Amino acid sequence: MGRADQVVQVWKEWGLQALVLLSFTLQVVLLILAEFRRRMNPGVLWAFLWSAYLLADSTAIYVLGHLSATSRSPEHELMAFWAPFLLLHLGGQDNITAYSMDDCRLWLRHLQTLSVQVAAAAYVLYQSSIFTGSNSFLLPATILVSVVGIVKYGERVWALRCAGIGALAMNEPGIARTSVGVSATNDPGADALAMKDLRPKRVKPSAYGLSTSHQDTEGLLLIAHLLLDIPKNFFQMPVHDEDVRLDASHFSMEEMYRVAEMQLSLMHDVFYTKAEVMRSRYGLCIRIFSTLATTVALLLFHLLLLDVHHHNLKGYRRENVSVTYVLLVGAVILETMSLWRAIFSSWTCALLASQSLGARNIWNLLGRGIMSFRRLVNAAHSRRRYWSGSMGQHNLFDLGVRSRDSRISRIARWIGIENPWNTLVYSRSIRTSPEIKKLVANQVLKSDSAPETSLDHIFNSRGRTVLKRWGYYEDLSWSVIGMELEESILVWHIATNVCLRWFYNINIWSKEDYALAEAVKALSDYMLFLLGLRPYMLPPPASRSAYVKLCSDIPVLHYNTTQHLRLILWNYGNALNTESDFNFYYATMSEDRRQSLLGNKALQGGSKLGARLVSMSLQTLMEKIDHVLLLIAQVWVEILCYAGYRCTTNSHTKQLSNGGELITVTAFLLEHRRRLDMLRASASGAPSASEEANGG
Repeated sequence: MGRADQVVQVWKEWGLQALVLLSFTLQVVLLILAEFRRRMNPGVLWAFLWSAYLLADSTAIYVLGHLSATSRSPEHELMAFWAPFLLLHLGGQDNITAYSMDDCRLWLRHLQTLSVQVAAAAYVLYQSSIFTGSNSFLLPATILVSVVGIVKYGERVWALRCAGIGALAMNEPGIARTSVGVSATNDPGADALAMKDLRPKRVKPSAYGLSTSHQDTEGLLLIAHLLLDIPKNFFQMPVHDEDVRLDASHFSMEEMYRVAEMQLSLMHDVFYTKAEVMRSRYGLCIRIFSTLATTVALLLFHLLLLDVHHHNLKGYRRENVSVTYVLLVGAVILETMSLWRAIFSSWTCALLASQSLGARNIWNLLGRGIMSFRRLVNAAHSRRRYWSGSMGQHNLFDLGVRSRDSRISRIARWIGIENPWNTLVYSRSIRTSPEIKKLVANQVLKSDSAPETSLDHIFNSRGRTVLKRWGYYEDLSWSVIGMELEESILVWHIATNVCLRWFYNINIWSKEDYALAEAVKALSDYMLFLLGLRPYMLPPPASRSAYVKLCSDIPVLHYNTTQHLRLILWNYGNALNTESDFNFYYATMSEDRRQSLLGNKALQGGSKLGARLVSMSLQTLMEKIDHVLLLIAQVWVEILCYAGYRCTTNSHTKQLSNGGELITVTAFLLEHRRRLDMLRASASGAPSASEEANGG
């Protein structure tokens, strides 16, 4: 017998068992890897998760089809018993129902698959000897596991449907994010009425057992749940008025920033897990039933094996018995874990808190008990990172220097993929520093309460309000208005790098100044990262065209280091500001190339702005070193706020499955600020900025 024949023979004898065990193993892999999904950027781990997600369904479906042809003989009775477990596997794990939003939008396809696979499992069982034999233990075990499998699979489809309805609402052609930042129609009066309906009821935190001063992590997580209608409204999802209860005016903006970070993780759960189904009474009942049913099925199968007088016992192959035990024990363990995770989850705490609303009843006692247990085991602290907590970094000056010296970049240029290659390779990620979080929180907190249609509102400012506050609007307004967002990002990115060169060369740094400079650089590189690698995270119609042109123009300059390049552009900016002649020196530069360089508006604007900022720094050097640094930082934060609030909701939800983005946290924080303004306006009887914007 040849080697190929041996492989075929082994596959015939063990292939089905191996595939069934593979299906179970993939469920365990998904359970483990999905926990890291919300807290990690795409990488090697994501390749494993993506492969496991695709293989899990296809393997179970393939095995079900194969069982229909191999389970007709009496000796294959146990193989037919595996069919309900495959339905259970198709039901998936609680912490991952969808890999992308496309899975949610195609929930009807999953419903069709559910119908077909349930019919296939029923056919497998009908053709087997389970229903026709005299076995008194295997039949009830089969029925129990079948019911659990169908219910769990149906629950997954329902979870996809709930998320899919929200996804379809975000795609509604008549709904768009306007300058007001809400789902606006063509009727301003209707918009104002809708915002009045969404106004939170004034229920104090003490009604939920929360302090009005300092909140621990568990308390902040409960607040994030109770205020989850705010990001849902931001995503234009259906919101029930009874869920809008908590008065958040008692919390500081720093606390609300942490709440927004947690809500990033919670919205990931809403779209990509069974959280929306689990947080209901029905979800808890399903988990109690599935745990009991699989446990009883395991006991029945064990009793079957103890019945030595059973006439079919000798027909069971030992390997099939072992596989069946693995499936039963594995199902009991997974369902028990699902039950305990559901009972002690923060979702259950929020459900009980909303049910009790401070009243001394059974729901209140249960909620407080679960919260106490979670505090005892530091459940909220165990998930220190509710999202990736990282910022992508892409620096135009580093790209210009490193790509010129790279042989691989020259090869990429030769085959025509230089730009995407350089953009991907010369990018990295860093942790979001406390200084950046503080800058964002303070900027949102201290923003002017102008009408939301005003250009001075933080939703629309894009830096103009900061320049007015610092008294530089007349001089620098051209850098934030009158140009597209992508061009403004490039201008301020170049100017930031030119200005930082001067700051890094002086020796009168304090620790606070250095932290601020690092935060400024990180924000600048982050916005360029979004423009270069993730332009879909910027408001439409943002494009990479200006970025691509700048990447092609800069390398023709004659420079050796990033410092040298910054010096060249600083001199160029000084020449532009003084209206004097300036010639780029590069021996091999053609006249066309030179004209292209001189005609690059982003390069001109960035150099001019950078030189002006350095001049401003020299003027304020003896007064306060961080004067200009703070100005640049606040401009970047306003640009971040502008971009985040106008980014499409589809783009935000897409990035939720990729570890989340700082720009989404900022957008959530802005929505919280908007709600606080509405709440305070309703308390004083004055119209809020939102209502003024809509004529309400």
